[in-house]
Amino acid sequence: MRDFTVSEVLEYSRNIEMESYNFYKTVSTDVSSPELKELALELAEEELKHFNLISTLLDKGHLTSIDMDHVIQIKNEDIDHLVATKDLPVDPTTLAILETAYNRELRTESIYRTLLSFTDLAKNIIETFSMLVAQERGHATRIKSIMNKYIL
Repeated sequence: MRDFTVSEVLEYSRNIEMESYNFYKTVSTDVSSPELKELALELAEEELKHFNLISTLLDKGHLTSIDMDHVIQIKNEDIDHLVATKDLPVDPTTLAILETAYNRELRTESIYRTLLSFTDLAKNIIETFSMLVAQERGHATRIKSIMNKYIL
């Protein structure tokens, strides 16, 4: 088991969203397909909104110092979920970009689901993570529907 403060968990979550934002901005400049460029720009914008939402929890006093300093214990096997997502391969195909993006969204959704399992979090953190689970799932669904066009 490892101890994490709620503040550390929120910082970690914010970093995930910034990594995703940077990923999609990079994709938007590296692809020639107008459909993929538009998707990447839309997802980058949504990830930035997620980042800002978490920043609001951290920076605007929405949580008490007791909430922020609250310690949660995460099992070592669950810490494996809390890892950086895979980067793009060198000179990726359209399908490789989509697969990387799809797996990134599924992984992020899984991380937020794991964090939601800590029921002693403040209500607004639970609400935020619940919303992020749904939005990451929505991103994955959108990406999968485009992937299916390239697979078929």
